[in-house]
Amino acid sequence: MINRHILFKRILPSILITTVALIYIGSNFANKKISSSQSIKANFNLEDMNGNKFNQNNLKEKSSILFFGFTHCPDICPVSLQLLTNLIENLGSDADKINYYFITIDPQRDTKKVLKQYLNSFDQKILGITGKQDELKKIYNAFDIHVKKNDLGKGNHTIDHTMSFKIINNNTQKVGTMMHEGFSKLIVIDNFGKIQIPKNDVVNHLRKLLQL
Repeated sequence: MINRHILFKRILPSILITTVALIYIGSNFANKKISSSQSIKANFNLEDMNGNKFNQNNLKEKSSILFFGFTHCPDICPVSLQLLTNLIENLGSDADKINYYFITIDPQRDTKKVLKQYLNSFDQKILGITGKQDELKKIYNAFDIHVKKNDLGKGNHTIDHTMSFKIINNNTQKVGTMMHEGFSKLIVIDNFGKIQIPKNDVVNHLRKLLQL
């Protein structure tokens, strides 16, 4: 299990940057005319960490919360998954009405085995997804996920990526996003860029968006 004190020390320098990013993203949403019925349209063929096929039909089974990240991520991804773990616990019985996906942006290193070991530190409802790069790009594009690989030399690399959770209903319609606020909690933003108030009532905002 990740030591939370060590983790906090590692992410502290990123808190200000993330807060600024949150303000920017919320503004960016607000300046767009986004339909609340905007649906995901993509044909992709991937695999989950248990070796099962994963494609667009899986997104129609239940409402879904998706996060795109990688297991070598030093701060954003483990914090995001811990916050998601807390949210799942707080949802109570409604947690079973949602599927939770951690979709890799680093298929070169994130094999099924690696994903399974990594996600063992978080809620067991979170399912890791991997696959071929060209198939993953289809789902990145469908969810407007930014991915930029940065070479660190000596065969090492890191990846800049979108930090928000994507929320869709079981009709694969985009209904909103979730973002960190100061790396300590989540807030919900609806599909029109409006931050849901009160901000600390994430569970009920999520229930409302997904009509649980």
